[in-house]
Amino acid sequence: MVRMLKKVKYFISHPIVRYYARHPVILFKNRVIVIRLHLKKFIKRDINFDDKIRSDTPIDVVMAAIDKDYDVLVHVIDSIRKNVRHPIGDIIIVSPKSEIIINLCKTKKCVFVDENTVLPITKKDINYTVAGIDRSGWLFQQLLKYAAEKYCKQKYYLVTEADTIFIRPRVFEQNGKIIFPCSNQLCHIPYFEAYKKLTGDEIKPLVNFTSHHSLISKKILKQLKLDVELHCKKPWHKAIIENIDKTEGSSISDYETYGQYMYNNYKNETNLEDWSNISLKRQLPLNINKLSDKFAAKYKAVSFHSYK
Repeated sequence: MVRMLKKVKYFISHPIVRYYARHPVILFKNRVIVIRLHLKKFIKRDINFDDKIRSDTPIDVVMAAIDKDYDVLVHVIDSIRKNVRHPIGDIIIVSPKSEIIINLCKTKKCVFVDENTVLPITKKDINYTVAGIDRSGWLFQQLLKYAAEKYCKQKYYLVTEADTIFIRPRVFEQNGKIIFPCSNQLCHIPYFEAYKKLTGDEIKPLVNFTSHHSLISKKILKQLKLDVELHCKKPWHKAIIENIDKTEGSSISDYETYGQYMYNNYKNETNLEDWSNISLKRQLPLNINKLSDKFAAKYKAVSFHSYK
């Protein structure tokens, strides 16, 4: 009973809950969007539940990884080749210089990029620790994903996670629109506060784009970074680092910033869908076919987060 009361107290005092309690109209609109995306899936209008779906848009794929991702990353790469139904150019793994990751790239015919060669800074130049937990690597990976437009050859690149496996056919562009998977969870308010600091624009937390994948238009990403530099009057990566809230463990999101920028400035070029993601504990070895047989009727991807 005491434990339950503590959980209730924590829930009521949570900043996200308090925000939506003060803004019930925004909460209502958020839930309406979530319900619409669920309904879209239910009435079979979600194109990523069509096993025959394909896109002619060529893409590269980018993942940031470290050694501890290896056991899942092997299967992530296989799932991309099997289920991402685009013409795929390069699958690029950005990582610290590591024999494990370099050998994996050779075996799986991926492109290895040393993370210390991508930006004019490295992880050690970021000071971001909250409650004794070092978050500098987490933030550095976000910067690496944005910097990938420099060495991706295609006009679009798919950013995805090293711990998330595609279990059914997927496309991220169709009929000239970028498809954005949207989380059904409430929006994380600090991400929207960071967005305002970076762009000067205040937007309402109606849609949650923090969903483990995003197809990036290099042209639009360049414009986003230019807008950040014009507003903050400094290079985009410095603007991001200097505008984090060092009291908040998750103060900024690459997916949220780019997704909101697209949704609020290029809405006619976006198409929203439910993320249909399930998160499981890591249980090795993994088998993509078994995962697909078990979950693909309801889900599009399975995440094996290391903190689970």
